[in-house]
Amino acid sequence: MFKSLIVFIVLFVLEILYIKIAKAKNIKDTPNHRSAHIEPTIRGGGIIILFAVLIYPILYAPVLQFYYLLAGVVLVSVISFLDDLMTLSSKIRILIHLIAFTLIFYSLGLIQFNSITSICILGLIYIFSIGYLNIYNFMDGINGITFLNALVSYAALFYLNKYYIAFEDPNLLAILMIALVVFGFFNFRKKAICFAGDVGSISIGFSLIYFAIKFYLASNNPLILLIFSVYLLDGGWTIFERLLDKENIFEAHKKHLYQKLVNDLNLPHLKVSTIYFLFQLLINSVFILLLINKVYWPFGLSLVFIFLSILYFVIKKITNKKIKQSV
Repeated sequence: MFKSLIVFIVLFVLEILYIKIAKAKNIKDTPNHRSAHIEPTIRGGGIIILFAVLIYPILYAPVLQFYYLLAGVVLVSVISFLDDLMTLSSKIRILIHLIAFTLIFYSLGLIQFNSITSICILGLIYIFSIGYLNIYNFMDGINGITFLNALVSYAALFYLNKYYIAFEDPNLLAILMIALVVFGFFNFRKKAICFAGDVGSISIGFSLIYFAIKFYLASNNPLILLIFSVYLLDGGWTIFERLLDKENIFEAHKKHLYQKLVNDLNLPHLKVSTIYFLFQLLINSVFILLLINKVYWPFGLSLVFIFLSILYFVIKKITNKKIKQSV
């Protein structure tokens, strides 16, 4: 408890220092026609996640495997922070992401070339990881959404680690949750003091993938994919929709459901973020119940995915109808 209090104080001070430096250096997100905010706001507040990962080995004695995660987080955080400051080539970002994922995949024993099957599986893991990382970044568009989504995801992992199967040092998960609470204090507001920025959303998404894989390797249960549900649904189906419309999926847009709710129906940021949070909380609760009751995972995963997809399309159809009526 004492260490947690110290971590909170240190991270809180570091976040304030970053905000002061960002103000002085004008590191701000300037609104444009695709933005959901109207005033320039400090970006990069999510750098607190990197600070948390760097503090962890100072207070605890991590296993060697952690340092691969540390190296990966540093790589994606640095390249993302640079991207917050200046627009970098997507090829450079993806290359760094590939290197970072290779580090953690190696540490988890996933880099295997002993059969065609293992190579194909590894390729699919790379594709999913890179794809989800970009989705996580794209979904970071309104006040509080990344803070709440990450918090409910880390909390689910912390619970599973303690009560279902141990796969990670709980102190690491606790420090990351403390970092999120600190960030949330400055972000979960009607008028946010700072945004996560690419450095925040990318480092969070990267760590979630790492922990999810560790859980799967310990439990051999793919139901862990459900902790990605809300972002995968909105991000994934929106990408599919844009591909059908022959759009460049790497360009900024306003077609996510959460963007339509905020920009077109004028719902408050915090209300939409809370709705997304509650949906993911409900899904995580169902996921844990499925685990406890040892439901056959292909059935559970398929059933939840189909139900959520239908629900998503119904909500989006209703939203689009209301938007047309309001024009």
